Amino acid sequence: MHPVRFLVAALLCLTCLPALAETVQLRKAGNATVVTFEYITQDETTIMVKLADKDALISYKWEDLDQDWVKKNNPKIWAERELLMAPPSEDKKMSKKDAEVDPFAVEMTAVDYKTLVKNCTIALQEGLKGMPIEKIEIVCKEFQLEEALFWTGYEDLKKASKIASKTEAIAKVETPMEEKEKPEKTAKPRKTVATAAKTKGGETKASSRNPDNLEKETAAKKDFAEDAKPFNAIGYLRMLAEGGTKGKPVWMMLRRSSEDRKIILTAMRKYETIAGELAEKPEAKASKGEILVFKKALGIAIESIEKVSRDTSTLEARLQSDCRTLLNQLPLR
Repeated sequence: MHPVRFLVAALLCLTCLPALAETVQLRKAGNATVVTFEYITQDETTIMVKLADKDALISYKWEDLDQDWVKKNNPKIWAERELLMAPPSEDKKMSKKDAEVDPFAVEMTAVDYKTLVKNCTIALQEGLKGMPIEKIEIVCKEFQLEEALFWTGYEDLKKASKIASKTEAIAKVETPMEEKEKPEKTAKPRKTVATAAKTKGGETKASSRNPDNLEKETAAKKDFAEDAKPFNAIGYLRMLAEGGTKGKPVWMMLRRSSEDRKIILTAMRKYETIAGELAEKPEAKASKGEILVFKKALGIAIESIEKVSRDTSTLEARLQSDCRTLLNQLPLR
């Protein structure tokens, strides 16, 4: 045969051959026998293969195989398995490259006093859980506070955490004339619910709690368990700035919520640092004085909040004035 014709015939034969299948070697746990298969596919629990001379597909459970041996002798197949077993991609932290693409991952840079306080206000709106709701009546007794006042403060903190709200009483909605003319029904006083509490001597002593307080406690426990975050740092600052009977319940909550304190202080320290750096930049020269005043307000608020903990038993007057000073710097009005 002419050499050229032979070469053409050889090439035609090669194109007609099937593509080489990917192979995998498997060994069962406790069995030294190694079998080579054609690899088909796999999932989290099984691997599907076939023998080279058979058409039937075979599935083996990963738990029945010697996985350490398979990993060592089939690195490519095992790498695919590790990808399958990896946690979902949304749980992974965004890479630096992805963060550059994602517009929400880029934090707006403060260039002057106005953008600085605006960014800080947004940061202080991060949701907070509040204190764990346990033995509220004992906590209130410790600080000589009526339980009803505590729950009023709890609800006030929710309202104060909404940026559009104010700590003052919300104006009542105008009542239609038809409703005004109707005689008001006298609300019947709700009966207190008696609960049993054991004394040191083992005797049972009856104690009673207002049903309204019990309902509010149940709702608050549900919110906490479901990871609801109805509060934020703005709300805490507003209520602490009020002081008195309005500020005391919120102070009681803050001293028992180390996680809330940590989040608040982290945000404040961050913007105290940013303020210091911004004040030194030439482009912020026009508002340098305002920036330094804001930095100082953050610093004194940080010092006061750092003193709040389970170990502190008195509400310092300075905390009220320091929170008020910082609030006056934020664009909330």
